[in-house]
Amino acid sequence: MVNELLLSLLLVQAKPAAPQPQPTTPPKAAPAQPRRTTPARAPAPAKTGGMAITATDGKGTPFEEVIVDLTGPEARNGTTNSVGQVSFPSLQPGTYRLRFSGDGVTAFEREVTLKAGDIIKLPITLSAAAPPKVITAPPPAPVAPPPPVVGPGGEPQLGSLTSLADRYKNTKERREMLLSCSGNTRNVLVVLIDEQPQRIYDGAESTFYVISGQGAAIVGQRQSTVTAGWMITVPRGTPFTLARQGRQPLALLWTLSGEPCEVAK
Repeated sequence: MVNELLLSLLLVQAKPAAPQPQPTTPPKAAPAQPRRTTPARAPAPAKTGGMAITATDGKGTPFEEVIVDLTGPEARNGTTNSVGQVSFPSLQPGTYRLRFSGDGVTAFEREVTLKAGDIIKLPITLSAAAPPKVITAPPPAPVAPPPPVVGPGGEPQLGSLTSLADRYKNTKERREMLLSCSGNTRNVLVVLIDEQPQRIYDGAESTFYVISGQGAAIVGQRQSTVTAGWMITVPRGTPFTLARQGRQPLALLWTLSGEPCEVAK
C-alpha cells in the first residue's frame, strides 16, 4: 500500500507542467516597395526642311548679289551668287516670308509654306531696277568779263620832240621822262647813253620812235640798227633790248599802251 502511494507521488512529480500561454505580438509588416514608373518619352523633333532659291529675270539671266531675308519660324538671310542661287538648309517647318532686295532689282516679297522634311526648289522672277535718273544741272550763266581797268584821263600836250631831245644831246646819264599819260596810254621820252637792260611787258604793247642818234634794237629773235625816223614795235610778252651806238645819245619816244596811268598828265 505504502509502495503504491510512493509510486503515485513520483508519477505526479514527473508529469511535465502544462505550458503557460505566451503573449503574442503581431508580425511586422514587410516594408512597402517603391512603385516603378516608366519615364515619359520626349516627342520626336520635327524634321527640318530647306529651300533652294534661284533668282532670274524670267529669261534665264541670273541676278547676282540679291539680298534674301527670311522671317517666320526662324530668321535667316543670304545673298545670291554669280548664278543667282542661294540655299537655306535645316529650316523648321512653317510659313516663311521671303523678301528680295538689292541695288539691281525691284524689291519683291513672297510667302512660302515649308513642310517637315521638304526641300523646296524655288525659282523667283525679279524685275531689274530702273536706272537712276540723271539730273543734268543747267549750265552756269555766262559770266561777263570784268570791264577793263582804265586809268584817269590826262590833259592835251603840245611840243617839239626834236627840241626836247636836243636838250639832252650832251647828257652823261640815262633819262626817262613822262610826257603824257591818259587812260591806258603813256608817252615817255627815253635818252640812252648805254645799253638798256632787257625788258618784257606781259600786259602792254610798246612802240618806239627814234628821234635822234643811232642805236641797236633786239626784239624777240630779231635785231637791227636803228637811226632817226625808225619805228620799233614790241608786242606784249616779247622781251626787248635797246642800246646806244656812236657818240650821240639815242633819243626815243616810247608809247606804252595797255597799263592804266597811276597819275594823269
